Amino acid sequence: MRLKLFVFVLLLAPAALAESAGGEKLGVGVARETFVDSSRPTKASSPFQGAPSRRLDTWIWYPAAIAPGKPVANAPVAEGGPWPLIVYSHGTYGQPDNATHFVHHLVKQGYVVAAPAFPLTSRVSHTQLPAADISDAENQPADVSFVIDSLLAHPRFGPVIDADQIGATGISLGGITTYFASFGVPTLDPRIKASAPIAPGDPPVAALGFGLGFKGTVPAPVSVPAMLLVGDADIFSASTGGPGAAYARLWGPKYMVEIRDAPHVWFGDRDNVPPDNLNPDCVWFEEHAGMIPPLCAQRRPLIDPERQKVIVRTALEAFFDGYLKNDARARAQLGAMGGNFEEVTLHHEPAPES
Repeated sequence: MRLKLFVFVLLLAPAALAESAGGEKLGVGVARETFVDSSRPTKASSPFQGAPSRRLDTWIWYPAAIAPGKPVANAPVAEGGPWPLIVYSHGTYGQPDNATHFVHHLVKQGYVVAAPAFPLTSRVSHTQLPAADISDAENQPADVSFVIDSLLAHPRFGPVIDADQIGATGISLGGITTYFASFGVPTLDPRIKASAPIAPGDPPVAALGFGLGFKGTVPAPVSVPAMLLVGDADIFSASTGGPGAAYARLWGPKYMVEIRDAPHVWFGDRDNVPPDNLNPDCVWFEEHAGMIPPLCAQRRPLIDPERQKVIVRTALEAFFDGYLKNDARARAQLGAMGGNFEEVTLHHEPAPES
């Protein structure tokens, strides 16, 4: 059982690449809401006894009419909306606020970002599980859809969200959730207009090999703009065959931003640098799974963790601005990632011809 747990769970760039053309002019507000889906149960997973509904405690960050800086709880919403919505999905035994470096950045550029604590895979869920039950992952794409439903109907947030401009992103198991919520049948939500799975490996392989569910789910022939953010030193991704097959399966327009010497855990807020060039993914495996994968025997110099985060923020902003705000300049910036960052190899294919 502990073995199953290990599954899924940025020198700085020039300032012009790290921020939008207008800079960060918006403050960040944060609110918490509890959304309850009475149409779907939550299965029992010891010590949680199960429930006839699914409770999704959700963190919501939004542009606020305050000075830029740290988030302020329940601050007034800024003028200038409605804003595009992005749903962020956390990884194995993660939590909604474990990727604030890019969540806050996106909000400052004019997005609402919502992140639920999935009932059986979050360390801060109301179910209080001592470890993630990753077999519940198959239910998480529907959780993403329910959060979208709930926010669009919300008396405060519904009016400030652009219902026609919805995106999704997530890291690790959250990247897998994002993949299936965007590109799977019957799991996809057609309201998702741009999707950026981060470090998801090959989601179908992960689902089959590690008991995530998704039985009967097949790839959808949909041209939803997609961007995979991946690292070539990601030990988690290597355990599912890497992201190449997932990228090939997407229809496009599609991008894969491959960061050289980038490990898995630095895509989020973690920035621990182990000694002797030990990959920080290996520390996670040892702490949470009680094992060290054979790949951890390899030692190599890695990218600076803040450098990796700058690349992540730049790519996400350019991608979502390009496809949720229809910003041609942002799409050009995304297409130049490989030239502007020496650590990036960019793969790109346009939408298929109809």
